[in-house]
Amino acid sequence: MKKVIFIFSFFITLVSCEKVIPFTGETSQSKLVVNSLFDSENPWRVHVSYSLSVIDNGLLGDVENASVVIKDSLENIVETLLYESEGYYRGNTYPQSDENYKIEVAANGYTDVFSEDRLPSPINIVSVDTMTNMVDGEEQFDMNIKFDDPGDARNYYRVSVHIGYWEIDWSTGDSIFSEYQMPVLLKDPVFENYNNWEQEGLFTDLLFDGQEKDLEVAIELYGKLDDIASLEV
Repeated sequence: MKKVIFIFSFFITLVSCEKVIPFTGETSQSKLVVNSLFDSENPWRVHVSYSLSVIDNGLLGDVENASVVIKDSLENIVETLLYESEGYYRGNTYPQSDENYKIEVAANGYTDVFSEDRLPSPINIVSVDTMTNMVDGEEQFDMNIKFDDPGDARNYYRVSVHIGYWEIDWSTGDSIFSEYQMPVLLKDPVFENYNNWEQEGLFTDLLFDGQEKDLEVAIELYGKLDDIASLEV
């Protein structure tokens, strides 16, 4: 007598499906978006763009026809900025330490907006130590910046490196002084883009509030250390 063995195979098919959830919120109009990082070393510079609804498929864009006004704490007009390019408005005056400022922005088709902020007093730079190293065949200029962080508020920092050097204007034969913003290697974990090369580094005092901080950054010199006439951090 033969035994018959039945083998049953089960195939399970996984079917994916998606559920469309209709958006029931309000589709409000675009709003002005204003950004400005200001300090006492540079004139006013403000970027103006516009927002989009969550269901809008358009592209974000710059606002070129805005009125950008800087006022002091007494509502006096400090300066009306002029349009530069790519959504940026630039002035000729410099923000002052320990002064409250208001930025008022208006443009046709948008609701007027304003923002207020204060430029804090300069921090105390304890020391700046430098040294050169060879990394992957390139000469790298390492900097250790030691400073005291005020402990009375949350502080925000921006670090950039500018070099100045003399070069020959080949059309006239004259020596001219030029400045260049160097890409910076953000070697310290406090930076937002830690361990990356950036034009500038942004960070807060969350990890060292009210303490002395050693900050590490580096730039590549491309063998031109002797040509550098000035270095600004």
